Amino acid sequence: MTKLYDSLDRIFHPQSVAFVGISISNPFHWTRTFWYSCREFGFQGPLYPVNPSGGELDGCRVYKSLDEIPGNVDYVISTVSAAIAPEIVRNCARKGVKAIHFCTAGFDETGETATAGLQGELTRLAGETGIRIIGPNCMGIYCPSSRLSYGTGFSKEAGNVGFISQSGANSIYVIHEAGWRGVRFSKVVSYGNACDLNECDFLEYLTDDPETSIIALYLEGVSDGRRFLRLIEKAAAKKPVILIKAGYGEAGARATATHTASLAGSDTVWETLCRQFNLIRSKNAEELVDLLVTLTFMPDPGGRNALLIGMGGGTTVLMTDEFERRGFRLPVLPESIRQKLLGFSQLAGNMLRNPIDYSQNMIASDELIRAVDILTDWDEVNFCVGFIRPSQMPPYAWSFMQKWGHSMFTAYRGSRIPLAFICDNAVLPERHTATYSIWQEFVKARIALYYSYPGAAEALRLVVQYNERKQGA
Repeated sequence: MTKLYDSLDRIFHPQSVAFVGISISNPFHWTRTFWYSCREFGFQGPLYPVNPSGGELDGCRVYKSLDEIPGNVDYVISTVSAAIAPEIVRNCARKGVKAIHFCTAGFDETGETATAGLQGELTRLAGETGIRIIGPNCMGIYCPSSRLSYGTGFSKEAGNVGFISQSGANSIYVIHEAGWRGVRFSKVVSYGNACDLNECDFLEYLTDDPETSIIALYLEGVSDGRRFLRLIEKAAAKKPVILIKAGYGEAGARATATHTASLAGSDTVWETLCRQFNLIRSKNAEELVDLLVTLTFMPDPGGRNALLIGMGGGTTVLMTDEFERRGFRLPVLPESIRQKLLGFSQLAGNMLRNPIDYSQNMIASDELIRAVDILTDWDEVNFCVGFIRPSQMPPYAWSFMQKWGHSMFTAYRGSRIPLAFICDNAVLPERHTATYSIWQEFVKARIALYYSYPGAAEALRLVVQYNERKQGA
């Protein structure tokens, strides 16, 4: 491993953490976020709250300064104001701290002359002291294997997805939404203004990281274009890379400058980059989650022939449109298979062509399982997508949805082809409860789950396209 890998790996796996600037008087203050998260996560090393007032926090002594802490401090999470951030770096250098995460905002992203030079001072001090800095203006590190976290409710189970995000809010969204759909993360870093460690450093690290097999990036800009090109080419040659490049329009560029003081860059350049290195380009965070679900749970189908089965005549028409406009083919069901299905399936109210509207037999578990077994053994299709739209069902049918979902899950078990499932969200509490029970069946079974037909079709298109280009290279 490289020297950079070793140094960053120590940052992702600190032995002790100090929380400088944490509020002692207000239990709901935002500076408590990191303290609560690490304690909930069960961080194994010492956790040191630091506040000039001293006192006690959750049964732990509050130290008035870093100098008062008796043991070593590897990692500091600082929530002090921007004006005193340089002094914190000096204090950390005296203590022998390896890395500082500055959550603090109020630096170059403000565009104000009053704060001009503060971020540059942090950069200078990082080089002078050898301390690595994450941020400022960011959420820092989430690493399940080291029990380091910046959010409560994150999964403690480590996985294979590494996520580099310039935005803290977007990283939290992706961790939660992808997480409950079964995706697990190796490392996530929200790096903000990147006065020292930047996207290139973390990309190089994740490319070499044996625990990471999928890399996702949310970028508003890059600090070193030439280095980034070299690293993204290397990363894409080894692992699937998903990229959200935000802020490419005029208004988006203004928002980017305000958010993290980054230069947005031309959309044409980024699109060319994605084609050249076979990056999977995502338009937004919701699509990124769908892509992570697809890469994690859908084996390469090896083709574009789709089998769609679910309930609702008009629903199947709309779903077919979504898949066909993205280059998927829906072969017509052979008469021999159709006759097999008619041997135990009702003709009226069903549509046995592909897409398959199996509305009249959906609740009959044995018939549904038998039908899916026959259909997924058909050698002209590469993958199967099941679907249901709870929002179109009347209240008396909600009680059947859990049974239907379990039957569909059971039917999927013996399939020879990759499988996915679409079940839209529900607003009414009773319907949502029934819907959630269906979702959980598929998440526990590690089957790709989507909320919408366009979302599923687009994620599958992008991943199939990625695989085709990779095999053609």
